[in-house]
Amino acid sequence: MIPSTTIAIAGFTGKLANMITKSLLISHPRVRIHGICRTPSKIAPEYLSNPNIQIFSADSNDSAALRRGLAGASACICCYLGDEKVMVEGQKMLIDACIAEKVPRYIASDWSLDFRGLDFGEHPHKDAMKHVQAYLEEKQGKGEIKGVHILNGGFMDVLTSPFAPWMKIDEGVFRYWGSGDETVDMTTYEDAAKFTAEIAVDDNANGFIEILGDSKSPKEMADVYRKVYGAEPKVNRLGSWDDLHAKMTAVFKENPSNIYAWIGLYYQYVMGKEKTQLRKVENHRYPSVKPTTLEDFLALKKKSA
Repeated sequence: MIPSTTIAIAGFTGKLANMITKSLLISHPRVRIHGICRTPSKIAPEYLSNPNIQIFSADSNDSAALRRGLAGASACICCYLGDEKVMVEGQKMLIDACIAEKVPRYIASDWSLDFRGLDFGEHPHKDAMKHVQAYLEEKQGKGEIKGVHILNGGFMDVLTSPFAPWMKIDEGVFRYWGSGDETVDMTTYEDAAKFTAEIAVDDNANGFIEILGDSKSPKEMADVYRKVYGAEPKVNRLGSWDDLHAKMTAVFKENPSNIYAWIGLYYQYVMGKEKTQLRKVENHRYPSVKPTTLEDFLALKKKSA
C-alpha cells in the first residue's frame, strides 16, 4: 500500500509532535511523515524503524536542511517550543522554506486560547503567535501559502497538574481570582494531537480552527472533583481581577526572564477574559475524534493513581 500524503512535522522530538505522529500512524496508515529535528538520537526507536517515517536533521535556522525535510509535503506542522527567537524567527524561516518547496499549508505552533483579541504585551507568551499570524497573513495575501491556527484553550493535562494555578487535585484545592464563574476552555494533549492529525490531512482546513474538550469555571471544576472523588473540595478566592493584574504585572516587572514566575498568573488573567474564549468550536468536522471531558479525565486520573 503506497502512502498518498506526506506530512512534515518540525520539532519532531517534542511531546505533542510525538502524539501527533502516533495519531497519524493509527488513523492514516497511508500517510508518510517527514520528521524534522535537531537531534535525531532523541527519536523513539519505533519511529526510527517505521517505513512510513523519514527523519531529517535540521536546525531551525538552517533553510537548506529544512527544505530537504519539506520537499514533497502537502502540509507542515510546526511543533516548535522555545524562546521568542525560535518561536518567531524560527517559524518565519520555516514558513519561507515551505513556500520555497511549495508546501501549500502551514500549521502554526499555537494550540492555544484565542489570542487574536489580545494586545501585544497583554500576555507576553502569546506575542510570538501574533507575530507569526501576521507573517502568515502577509504571505497568504500573496497566494504563497495558507496558514492554519489550532485553538484548543489550555491543555487539560497541564491545568490538572501539580503546577496548575486553578487546581491542586491531589489536595482537593481549587483557587481563583474574580468571581469564580469565569469559564476556562481546555482540551487534553491527546485530543489536540488527534484533531491536529485530522486537520493535517484535510486539504480544506485553513485559517483558525477551534477544537474543545470541555469548558468549566473554577467553581464547576470543584463540583466535578466532588462528583468524581466523592470528597468535599476546598474552594478559595484569592482576590479580584484588579488584584491579579497588579500581582502579575509586578512579578513580571521584577523578573521578566523567569517565565515560570509569572506565566501562570498571566494565563489565569487572560483565560478568564471572554475575548480569549472559544466561540466557534468545530469538533463536528472531525467526528472520529471523541473529546475527553474534565469529568472523564479526572476519572481516568483517579483510576490510575
